[in-house]
Amino acid sequence: MPILLKYSKGRMRGDTMPGRSEVLDAIKDYDSKKYSEDFYNFYLNKISRAVEPAEQLVTDVRHLFHWFLGKVHTEATAAIESVEVNGTIYFLSGMAPSNNACIEEAVKTENLWAGLAFKNGNLPIENFLNYAKSLTRNSIVMPAFFIHIFNPMDYPILNNKVWAAYREELGRNVFINTKPKNWDNYLEYVGYCNYLKRRLGLSLREIDKGLWVIGERLKEIARQQDKEDSNIAGQINLFT
Repeated sequence: MPILLKYSKGRMRGDTMPGRSEVLDAIKDYDSKKYSEDFYNFYLNKISRAVEPAEQLVTDVRHLFHWFLGKVHTEATAAIESVEVNGTIYFLSGMAPSNNACIEEAVKTENLWAGLAFKNGNLPIENFLNYAKSLTRNSIVMPAFFIHIFNPMDYPILNNKVWAAYREELGRNVFINTKPKNWDNYLEYVGYCNYLKRRLGLSLREIDKGLWVIGERLKEIARQQDKEDSNIAGQINLFT
């Protein structure tokens, strides 16, 4: 795909990027309880077999968005719905109105048709991006997940944690509020992950989970640094 090539030709700091063993070791700390792989794969496989935007596809897309937002649990805490996946009961909890609004846009018939066309190779990413962009103006993270669920083999999951890991790779500072801000950021990250996939011999999903943990650790370091800076600032104010 032209866009993937565009964003994977640049220098990737190959001597310092995470190695295969580092990524695999990080995966061990991935929060698989909060983000069930079984639930994720179950609905991803259903979407891969969908041929039209029927009510079942609407439900499957909704459930995957719940998973992405960390709203799928094995305990009935503030549950609004329950589903059974391969013998396990999962409970879905509510979410912020802005997230609900984005999901409602995603499951509109014209957007699901576009997703299916993209999945089948009949709609280029350049065109599908226009549908993803229309879902919300608040963030690119949820629209990027909409792209992912229709082509998970080429388009990784994007969130603030994996973006922090990528920024660190580029030698840039990571702060508490570090997050991807535009679609160029997303396409850069897509190219980076596909580069890692080829270089490390890992799947995009393995890379996603590894970078998720690495990014989470970087965010925690940033939080601790911010706390220390605040304490120092407070001590200085006591003597001024």
